[in-house]
Amino acid sequence: MDIFLSLFKYIVMSRIFWSITRIVITLSAVAIAAWVLYGMYKDYLIYPWTRDGQVSAQVIQITPRVTGPLIELPIKDNQWVKTGDLLFKIDPSDYQTQVDHAVSALENAKQAAFEARDVARRARKGHKAYSGIISEQKLVEAESNQRATHADMLAAKADLHGAKLNLGYTEMYAPVDGFITHLRLRNGSQAVTNQSLLALVDTETFWIDAFFKETLMENIQPGDKAIVKLMSYPDKPIEGVVDSIGWGVAQDDGSPGYLGLPTIEPSFDWIRLAQRIPVRVHLGKLPEGVVLRVGTTATVIILSGEQSKLAVDSDAMKVNNDKLKSDTAAFPHVPK
Repeated sequence: MDIFLSLFKYIVMSRIFWSITRIVITLSAVAIAAWVLYGMYKDYLIYPWTRDGQVSAQVIQITPRVTGPLIELPIKDNQWVKTGDLLFKIDPSDYQTQVDHAVSALENAKQAAFEARDVARRARKGHKAYSGIISEQKLVEAESNQRATHADMLAAKADLHGAKLNLGYTEMYAPVDGFITHLRLRNGSQAVTNQSLLALVDTETFWIDAFFKETLMENIQPGDKAIVKLMSYPDKPIEGVVDSIGWGVAQDDGSPGYLGLPTIEPSFDWIRLAQRIPVRVHLGKLPEGVVLRVGTTATVIILSGEQSKLAVDSDAMKVNNDKLKSDTAAFPHVPK
């Protein structure tokens, strides 16, 4: 009898235990699901977000100031260079000749100015001592010639300075630290004045341009914390901060059309597409292995009302620039 009673109690307690266990598991699963749903609700319904973001940076167009064939090109495509590195050298022969001519012209101008100054000095002295021999007109002519030759000397000095500048312009150096991109040059390529030869991406100026619907602008303020997920590295979110919000976008409606009349696109009253407003987001420290490339796609979430600890002018906003500079394995220099 005791054995049956003990067995009965064991069965009852087991059923109660498993019932409680199932209830706890169910409630836990519901709580976890609710927490996940709440997080998704905040991320996608409360917090402004957009998939329309892209990496941007200052891209410097390297433009020669003189014309001539390239004789030195110590760089290659996609190479990292530091400020002051030689990018290319234009044949300086013609410009050295101009300098030599300017030096000769300056020497001649100096000699002419010296002689005119001496003549004017003697004319002033003779006119003072022998006014009857050296007329007033001769004195004026001598002094005028002195001033003219002095002006010619100054012009020759300016020409020499300009010739030396042009000679210096035959060597182009990197103005900032950055990456050479889309290089399509080789020795012998012709450089033309004021025509861009190559592009240099400034590695200290990366930011994210995120384009949000105008209906979300109320919930975005400068200083808000942002989370950036690059399409290249979807599992490595980057913390950022809203730096500024654009003050305008181009308008198609109202632009001059045929006969100068305004062009107005037809629309329906029940369909109104929201404009996209650019929001600039500065980035903090990059996760290990993340490399920024201009034009790549990003998803941006703004945590409205949550102030970021990042400051726009802090060292953290340089997107881990030291790592980019020291990563010689991925971005080797061309041996000189």
